[in-house]
Amino acid sequence: MLTFRHPIAELLHSTAQGLESMVTSSAKVVRLVWAICLLIGTGFHMVDFFRSGGAYPGYPLGTVVFWNALTVLDPLAATLLFWRPRLGVLSTLAIILSDVSHNVWAVATYDAMVWPVAMQAAFLVFVLATAHLIWRDSWAQEA
Repeated sequence: MLTFRHPIAELLHSTAQGLESMVTSSAKVVRLVWAICLLIGTGFHMVDFFRSGGAYPGYPLGTVVFWNALTVLDPLAATLLFWRPRLGVLSTLAIILSDVSHNVWAVATYDAMVWPVAMQAAFLVFVLATAHLIWRDSWAQEA
């Protein structure tokens, strides 16, 4: 059966396909950037762990447990970004929101280093600005 497609309909259809392809490409790049940042965080936590023996002298037990847990949670979230993207988004959001909040408190209370918190805050802004790309892309892949 022959169907007639209007040239404008064809243009809209091809534009939509192109945009969908761009979103998918952007989402992959964003996931990669997130994973790299999480793995950089893992590296910093591992260095701190080996320097202090996991003790972080002068900090409360909750802080010590939280910072040591990030050594495992960061790479887990990075893995989830590729294995279960939506769960990876939620995990990354939970980690970076709690990490920045906790570290701002640590800077104010214990005079901790400021520059790592500034870097984490920049990553938090990037995560908040780009989470929708990964979420939308993973939704489209499951449909």
